[in-house]
Amino acid sequence: MLCCLSNNIQFTPCTVTTVIVNSDNLKAASVIDRPMMETSSSIAKLCKVCLRLDIQRMTHPLHPCRDPLPCSTPPINNTRYGADLSLGSVDEIKSRRLTCDICRLIAESLDKVPSELDGGCRIRESAEFCNFELPQNIKARDPSITHFHLTQASVIFDPSVTNELYAPPLPWELKERDNRSSRYIVNFQARSSAKTGDTTAASPQTEQEFLSAIGGRYVSTQANAQLIRAWLHRCENKHGGDCVPSKRLPGGGDREPTFVVDVIQSCLVDTPSQCRYIALSYVWGTAPVFTHRLENTQDLRKISSLLSFPIPATIRDAITLVHAIGERYLWVDSLCITQDDWRMKDAEIMQMGSIYSRALFTIIAAAGDHANCGLPGVEHGTREQVQRILKLGGCELLTVIDVHKSSGGIDDTIWAQRAWTFQERALSNRVLVFSQSQVYWSCGVASYSEEQALEEVGDIDRHRPSFPQRSAADCLSWEPMQPLEYCDLYSDLLTAYRQRRMTYKTDILNAFNGVSEILAAVQNDTFHWGLPESIFSYAMTWSFIGHSARNHVDVPFESDGSREMIPIPSWSWAAWSGEDPGHHDFLRAGDSNVVRPVIHFDIVDRKHQLVRITERSWLDRPDDRARAVWKTEQPHAVQSPTRHLPFTTGQLHFWTSFANVRAIRYYRVQGPGAVSYTISPSPDSQPNSNSIDYHSEIVHQDFVVVAASGPRELILLAIEWKNGVAYRIGRTVVEEAEWVRVENRQWRLIILG
Repeated sequence: MLCCLSNNIQFTPCTVTTVIVNSDNLKAASVIDRPMMETSSSIAKLCKVCLRLDIQRMTHPLHPCRDPLPCSTPPINNTRYGADLSLGSVDEIKSRRLTCDICRLIAESLDKVPSELDGGCRIRESAEFCNFELPQNIKARDPSITHFHLTQASVIFDPSVTNELYAPPLPWELKERDNRSSRYIVNFQARSSAKTGDTTAASPQTEQEFLSAIGGRYVSTQANAQLIRAWLHRCENKHGGDCVPSKRLPGGGDREPTFVVDVIQSCLVDTPSQCRYIALSYVWGTAPVFTHRLENTQDLRKISSLLSFPIPATIRDAITLVHAIGERYLWVDSLCITQDDWRMKDAEIMQMGSIYSRALFTIIAAAGDHANCGLPGVEHGTREQVQRILKLGGCELLTVIDVHKSSGGIDDTIWAQRAWTFQERALSNRVLVFSQSQVYWSCGVASYSEEQALEEVGDIDRHRPSFPQRSAADCLSWEPMQPLEYCDLYSDLLTAYRQRRMTYKTDILNAFNGVSEILAAVQNDTFHWGLPESIFSYAMTWSFIGHSARNHVDVPFESDGSREMIPIPSWSWAAWSGEDPGHHDFLRAGDSNVVRPVIHFDIVDRKHQLVRITERSWLDRPDDRARAVWKTEQPHAVQSPTRHLPFTTGQLHFWTSFANVRAIRYYRVQGPGAVSYTISPSPDSQPNSNSIDYHSEIVHQDFVVVAASGPRELILLAIEWKNGVAYRIGRTVVEEAEWVRVENRQWRLIILG
């Protein structure tokens, strides 16, 4: 093992000199337009334990590999990485914090560990981070090398293990159990020699130039506008059509927003033709938000008017940032939508898919829980310096800001939990994410962060990724899909969306309208109360895993120039509030997960007209041609729905198989648990009274068939009646043969409200 002498090591505590760039049109604007430089250093102090570290291995993190890709060799077991080195117990490390700079950094992180837990730390000098190939334009010095592994030095905390009787943890023990698991405390990464954000610099031409540009990057207290410009420049010039923001929707249904903010003139303007604008995604929260209203429209359009209005910090920082990176226009909902003009507001909400998908990129304000939190690092003094530098002779190690956090910790933010921000992320082709400690970029081709200089790398097999992870939102398709593929995507999007929270229940459909708009345009489809027409039967199969209840929400609908409040129909997922823990699929269609439309539905539209719902054929699977026994054995012919019934917008009218059936209803008394039914149990079946968590009862329940699952299953809705109209209260799946055995089945016209 190579040891390092303490007099060859310098520690830089990252004291920075702040340089402020003032905009001519925005008072007190303070965006850094070039990288911040650290200005002081001191000789590092190392203890006897840390002097045993292999500094050569820590400061040279690139390891060539001859194994074929994808590389299947577990990095931890690979001999080139070496074994972990023990650093001692928590108490020992903390006792050395005054005499050793490495122990001090570890101790600062250990201070965040619950004091009642004991344990020790070990360091893995070469922990796998990612692996990558050389770009095609760079010739390898050794042709047998297939790729390179990039490593980091990782300090791991291992809590002491006590002899305990194993049992499932109680709710109040979950956090304590999590604290007993090993975790990454501090990571060190070798610093890159690349110049930060230099868009004029030539790309590396040799293997040595390329590899020297890979590594960690210093992150100052202020956001690096030059680096952000470089990310955008690289995306626009090197990523081709995969990241084009102006994807035109089929049929020409997309349009530009009505207004944008001109950051140079500091006012609201009509959106220019072919406008190049940036969008903002943020959380309104509880802070007062200045909004565009009919009474201040003319004032907002005056040059420099935004300098005198109380614009929230997040929006003002976004204006400052857009100006600093050399762009001119910003779209933000509170200013660019007239909030008390309901016609305009409804129209803009219906166009959210176009607004966010056509933006040059979207700024995501992921830090904070309200609109006045700002964008950390834009205004001076709004971002703390959390990174440290160790100077090791001619090399430097940087502490890693995001230590094994999924999505850079973004998933745990209020922004990631709000309903409105779901579609704003899903619809954006490029995003610039402001976390509390650094900025991230993600587009259709690459993901970048302030602390990692990996821009020159193409395809990365990333073992420990930073933000953003791929999710259902990232899989939103812009190309027509086959029915099964469409069902899977819709299910993924809806399942992810239903995990989000909203302040106003009336927003439940509006906050999903942008996604609906894109799907409808791409698939040449129509949405009815959140359900796509072409796969309507499948969309009817939604159900909660946990407790659920009708939310009885009325939403505004425009008809013949007037606005009326309409209750969301019970058959729509938007009419229900409930729990769906664990991200289970919100749409569950039985064992086969393939739904066959077997019922013809008519819906009452906003003009109070009855319109047939047209579903696409599912005959691309052989078992979809199975004969529907429960229909052919019915004594009554299918009739058309009568046109003489009172119509209410959102009602479904359909003829189907109906029966009142003796059933056992199961539900959980408290906590998550699906409501389920056993149809036509044996006469001697009795409710189970032995379970504390679950309750069951004998009910005589009305059921109707709404779809078929696979070749031999039927999907039923449990319904209740009010004034001759049925309302959904549950869902179950039964074998077709079991339903055929029900004696009192009828072929009946159902009006489902």
